[in-house]
Amino acid sequence: MLNKKLDLYLKENYYPFHMPGSKRTNVLRNDLPYERDLTEIDGFDNLNDPKDIFVIMENRLSKIYDVNKTIISTNGSTSGLLSVIRALTYDNQNILIERSSHKAVYNACELNKLDVSYIDIITNEISAIVDINYDDFEKKISSKNFSCVVITSPSYEGYILDLDKIYKLCQKHSTKLVVDMAHGSHFPLTDCYNISFDVAITSFHKNLSALTPAAAVLVNDLDIYDEVKRNMAIFQTSSPSYVILQSIDEMIEKFSTFNKLYENLMNNLLYLYSQDFKNLQVIDNKFKDKSKILISTNNTNISGSKLASILKEEKIEIEMAYPNYALLISTIFDRKEGFDRLIKALYKIDNDISRMYNKSSFTFKIPNKSLEIYECINLNKNIYTLEDSIGKICGDFIYAYPPGIPILVPGELIDEDIIKNIKFLLANNINMNIIDENISCIN
Repeated sequence: MLNKKLDLYLKENYYPFHMPGSKRTNVLRNDLPYERDLTEIDGFDNLNDPKDIFVIMENRLSKIYDVNKTIISTNGSTSGLLSVIRALTYDNQNILIERSSHKAVYNACELNKLDVSYIDIITNEISAIVDINYDDFEKKISSKNFSCVVITSPSYEGYILDLDKIYKLCQKHSTKLVVDMAHGSHFPLTDCYNISFDVAITSFHKNLSALTPAAAVLVNDLDIYDEVKRNMAIFQTSSPSYVILQSIDEMIEKFSTFNKLYENLMNNLLYLYSQDFKNLQVIDNKFKDKSKILISTNNTNISGSKLASILKEEKIEIEMAYPNYALLISTIFDRKEGFDRLIKALYKIDNDISRMYNKSSFTFKIPNKSLEIYECINLNKNIYTLEDSIGKICGDFIYAYPPGIPILVPGELIDEDIIKNIKFLLANNINMNIIDENISCIN
C-alpha cells in the first residue's frame, strides 16, 4: 500500500519543491528517515479527508479489529479521546468517567466544560488498579442522564474490565460507551479482545510495531462516525506524519505474521511466570493481560522504585515504578534473550533482599468536589505547602506520571488523606508534577 507506492515514487526521482524542509537530503543523519518524509502531494491522499490509500488502510484496520469503521491517528490516543468526547457531548454536558482515566480524558472535560462524575475503582494489595466498582457504576449511571461513559480497559497495569456487563448497562440507560483501549492494540491476537463498545481508542505504538504515537479510533456506532471523524480533523495536525503512516502500513501488511510472534511471547511469559522467587512476586491473574509484567515488592525491604533502579544497574529499563511494584511492558517483538536477562537479574535481586511487612498506605480516593474543572481555569490561585493546603480547593492537576492518573483534580477539596497519599508517593521517589512539595490552590 503506502510503502509500495512510495517506493515506486522515489524511483521516479521527482525533485521536491514542497514541504517538508529536509528535502530528502543526504547531509543529515542517515539513521533518520528523511528520504521517506513527505506531505500530501498528488497521489498520496490526505489523512484528514481520505479518499484513496488511507481509506484502504482504515478498512483493513476495521477488519483486523472487527469494527465498522476506523480512523487513523498520528497524534496518539490523546487526539482520539479529545475528538470522541467532544463529538458526544454537544447537547449533554454530563459525563461519567472512570476515576483512573488518562489525563487526556480530563483535558477533554475541561475543554468542553463538562460536568464530571466518577466511577470508583478497585485496587489490589499492591495498590494496582484492577477493576471498577460495579455497584457504584450502576448507581451512578442510574442517577443522571449522561452523554457518555469513559472507561479504561485494559488498565495501565493490564487488568481487563467486564465490557459486556458495562455495555449492557450503558445501553439500558441510552448512554454511549467509550473505551480507552490505548494499551490493548495487541488484543486481536489474544482471547482478551471484546468489541462491546460504541467507540474505542487504541495506540499501535504501545504494544505493536507502529512508531510513536500511531493510534486509531475504532467505531462501532455508525451514527457518531461522521462527527468523530470531523473532530479528528480538528484535533489532529493538518500535517500528519507520513513516516508514522508508513509504519502503520507495515504493521497492517505484517499483521498476519503476528500470531506466531504472539505465541513466542506467551511461551517466554509463561516461563517467567513459572519462576519461584523467594521474596519478589510476578503477579498473574485470569483478568490480566500477561504481557504487562507486574513485579511486586510488597512485604520486602525494597520499594518498586528501588527495584527499578537496581534493574537499571543491570541494564534493564522498565516502564513505571510505584511504591509496591514495578511495571514492565513486553510485546511480540521481545526476544528470549531479554527474558533470560530479566529472570537472571530478578534472581540476583531476590537473593539480596529480605522479607519485611510493609502494608501499603496508598489508595485512589475520590475527593469531594467543590467546582467543575473548567470553572477553575481563570480563578486566582496561590501556592501553598502541602500542610497549609488542607481545607482548600485544588487549583491544578496533581498526578504521578506515568501513568498520569490524577490524585487531585482542579476544583476538589484537599483533605488530610489526600496529603498523606501525596507524601507517601513522594517518600517512595515517585515522580509527581509537584515542585518543592507545594500545591496550587484557589483563593
